[in-house]
Amino acid sequence: MANPSRRGQVAGPVSGQMRGDEETPFANTSMILPYGLQLQQTINAGTTSVTIPSGVTFVYAIAVGGGGGAGGAGGVAWGWTIATSSCIVGAGGTNRNTSGGYTRYGNIIAGGGGAAGVSGFLGGAGGMGISGTTPTGSTNYYGIPGGAANSTGSGAGAGSFSNATPTATGGNGGAGISGGCGGEAGPGTAIAVGGNGGNGLAGGGGGGAGQTTGSRTGGNGGNGINILTGAITTGGTGHSGTGTGNGAGGGGAGVAGNGSNGSGTTGGTGGLGGGGGGGTPAGSTLSVGGAGILYLFY
Repeated sequence: MANPSRRGQVAGPVSGQMRGDEETPFANTSMILPYGLQLQQTINAGTTSVTIPSGVTFVYAIAVGGGGGAGGAGGVAWGWTIATSSCIVGAGGTNRNTSGGYTRYGNIIAGGGGAAGVSGFLGGAGGMGISGTTPTGSTNYYGIPGGAANSTGSGAGAGSFSNATPTATGGNGGAGISGGCGGEAGPGTAIAVGGNGGNGLAGGGGGGAGQTTGSRTGGNGGNGINILTGAITTGGTGHSGTGTGNGAGGGGAGVAGNGSNGSGTTGGTGGLGGGGGGGTPAGSTLSVGGAGILYLFY
């Protein structure tokens, strides 16, 4: 096994490895990949046990929480930890009202993205901004503060709700390590347009269109980055149409998969690895966030 001291204090807090939030890892994914090690295991949601070869004492983990339904992207955390035989990998939110679950291996923890109207936790980004709410991002594992609505940060906040008339447009989700969900468009008299999801290592879902008998267009999901290869993963596009039955947002991209397109009032599914589910117009709860993922190196 490579000398773990090359990446900071073994099995201790890893905040000392960070270079400040002015160098966010979505701009340079090599900052979080361990030097000289190979990926040994990829663990998906639903798996709770891990088999580590004898003689391996320390493991380098990259954890991604689940994306929220109509929500923000899951948090991302990485670093060395003592080898253990158990893990938790967060599921994505199952509907507009369900946040994503957290992912944990040893002392490495990444929270889930928030659902509609809900802020993220442990690095997860805020869910879709709806009437009376402006969900924010959350402080992550390293202590970097989350972003406020429409701003940048560790877990970027979701776009704010807007009910301007005759054109109602939701605010865009913030960009950061984890992208926030776009805001839901208000009940405009003619046109309703959901905000776009924020970009990050994992992207937020696009906001849903508001209740209007006119034109409805859901926001596009935010893009992400494949942590292992540096390739861009893409968010889904929002659905557009006139009258009820239209206006769902596209799913945000995850670190391991693309988000899907919105369809009617069903938000696009978030991509594997923390993508936020696409927002839905009020009255529909059909949105699924991307499941979290866990990478182990030793």
